[in-house]
Amino acid sequence: MDWNKIRTEYISTETSYRKLAEKYDVPVSTIFKRAKKENWVDLKKQNEDNLVAITLDTCGEMQIERLKRIQTATDTLLSKIEQAITELNIVLNTKTKKTKVIEYNNIERPDKPTKEIIEEEVEVVETASIVDRTGLKAIASALKDIKEIQMLKSDADMREQEARIAKLRKETEEEKKDTSINITFGDEVRKYGV
Repeated sequence: MDWNKIRTEYISTETSYRKLAEKYDVPVSTIFKRAKKENWVDLKKQNEDNLVAITLDTCGEMQIERLKRIQTATDTLLSKIEQAITELNIVLNTKTKKTKVIEYNNIERPDKPTKEIIEEEVEVVETASIVDRTGLKAIASALKDIKEIQMLKSDADMREQEARIAKLRKETEEEKKDTSINITFGDEVRKYGV
């Protein structure tokens, strides 16, 4: 009998003594005695605890990596928003200047051009204008999204949450104080204390 194999299978799977007995053609009582002697149940529990710990560690590391990626993306987005804020009232205008150069070197036909070149010069000019309200709204929306991603709460949010909690506590205390029961018989209401 390969007891190491049987023990390992019991510890690392969801199998039972009966199934192991059938599989390895061993009486259940023999497996039971061996398992009791070697504390298989405790070993199985330790193995499960180790698996849970490993799983939690892995999930924790994955969550940390995910949060790092979110933070990096948020920082990138925030820098773009800051750039957009500084450029919110700047309009880029382009000025184009075209020059046409024509050569007449044809001896046979002096009136017909031999070469025609069009030179184009483009100049980009920044000018200040009134604030772009649509752009401002988009920036505000992006900042709100970052706040939600980061689960950041402003002082007002915190005060509102604290007020709700205080209200719930007060209501709970009032419910504890009033231990009477109202019973309605037809139109008549009777109050009984508990």
